[in-house]
Amino acid sequence: MNEGNGRDDFSRSTVESIAKRSGYICAYPSCKRMTVSGSNDRDSGLTMTGVAAHITAASEKGPRYDHNMSPKERASEINGIWTCQIHGKFIDDNPSRCSVEELRRWKSQHEKWVFDRVESGLELFSRGVCRLSFSKVYPFVGEFNIPVGRNNVLVGDIELGITFCQILSALSGGENWKKIKYLFDSSTRLGCFPYIELSHQSDNGTTRVKISRQNMATGRRKADNARQRVHVEVNGCPSPDWPRSLFRVLYFGNQLYRTHYTELKDTFIKALRYLANVLGTDEDLIWDSLREELFASSMFGNQFRRTGHRTVDIRVPGRDFFLPHKSLSFTEQQFAFLDIALKLVSCISRKEHWIYIFDTVFFERLDQSNKLSIFKKLTAYESGNVQTLFCLNSKVDADMLTNILTEKWVNAEQFEGLTLHSFL
Repeated sequence: MNEGNGRDDFSRSTVESIAKRSGYICAYPSCKRMTVSGSNDRDSGLTMTGVAAHITAASEKGPRYDHNMSPKERASEINGIWTCQIHGKFIDDNPSRCSVEELRRWKSQHEKWVFDRVESGLELFSRGVCRLSFSKVYPFVGEFNIPVGRNNVLVGDIELGITFCQILSALSGGENWKKIKYLFDSSTRLGCFPYIELSHQSDNGTTRVKISRQNMATGRRKADNARQRVHVEVNGCPSPDWPRSLFRVLYFGNQLYRTHYTELKDTFIKALRYLANVLGTDEDLIWDSLREELFASSMFGNQFRRTGHRTVDIRVPGRDFFLPHKSLSFTEQQFAFLDIALKLVSCISRKEHWIYIFDTVFFERLDQSNKLSIFKKLTAYESGNVQTLFCLNSKVDADMLTNILTEKWVNAEQFEGLTLHSFL
C-alpha cells in the first residue's frame, strides 16, 4: 500500500507488464485501439495513451473494492487490465456494467487474442523478411532485434524513422546500399562497429545475411588512415556477396523532390531513372513501356501515352483527357509514379519478393483520403510476395492506418523513440 494515500497502486514495472501483456492495445471488447506511438517532444520519446486500470479498486473508496485481497495482490499485474483512456474512465464510472467477472473475462480473452497472433505470426507469414537486427548504425546508439510482419506501420521521430527505412532497404544494393554505407562510415568514425542482419524466410527455410564494418589498419597503424571494409556473412559463413534478390525494395521517398541544384528540374524524369536503377534495366526501356495498352488497367487508375523522348501524357482518374506530366499536380505525379512502379514490378519480376517502403517524405504531402487509398490497396495485395512499411511522424495518421488492420495485428515493438506495429 502506498504510504499516505491509502491506495494500492501499480508500480511502474507492473504497469509496463500489464501494457505488454495487452500488446499496448485496449482490452475493452471491440475497441482494439493502439495506445503507444513515438513522440518528438517527450524525453522518453514515446506518447502513451493507455492506462492500467484496476479490476478491483486500489482503495476502499473505489469501485469493486475487494476486502479479501491483500495489498500485494491488489497492486499486482493480475489485478490490472490495459485500456485506452476513454475506456479506463468508462470502467471506473460504470462498476455495475463493468463487474470484476466481466473485466477478468475481457482481460483473459484479449490476452489470448494477443498471444494467438504472436504465436501464429511467424508461421502464417512464411515468405519475406521476418526479422531485422542492427547495432550502432548512426544515429541509433543501441542494439536491436526487431520482428517484421507482412504489413508494418512505423511511427515516431522523423530522422530515426527514415534511418530505419534505409537500414531495412540496405541489402537490396545499389542506391539503397550507398545511403547506408554513409551511415556506416559515420558510425565507424565515432568509434562504433555497426552491423545489419536481415533474416529472410521462404519455403526452403531461413536465410540470414549479416553486413558488418571492419577497419583494416595501414602500415602506420593510425585510425585516421584505416581502410574500411565490409564483412559479409550468409547463414554465419563468410561470403564475398549476398543474394540481393531476396531483399528487393521499392523505396518511395524524395524521388519527386529536387534536393540539389545539380539534379534535373523535371523530377518525374528523376523518379523514373530511380525506377530503372532498382529494376536493373535501361532508362529508355522504362519510358518505352509507357503506352496505353500496358496501362489499360493500373492500381490507381492512371493511363499513360508516350509523347517524346522524356515526355508522357497522363490521364488521371476522373478526367476524360490527357495532360503532359509536367502539368500534373505534385500529388497526381506521386500517384502516376506509383502506378508505373507497381505495374512494372508486377510485369518484370512478379516471382521475386518485394518490400514497398513509404517514408515520411513521400507520405506527409498526401491528404487523408489519399493516404488511406494507398494503404488499403497495398495491404490488400493478394500476392504473398509483397511486404509494406509505412513510416509516419503523425500519431493521427498512425491511428488511422493501424485501425484498418486491427484484426491482423501481431506485434508492437518499441525502440529509441519509435514504435513498429506489425500485421499479417
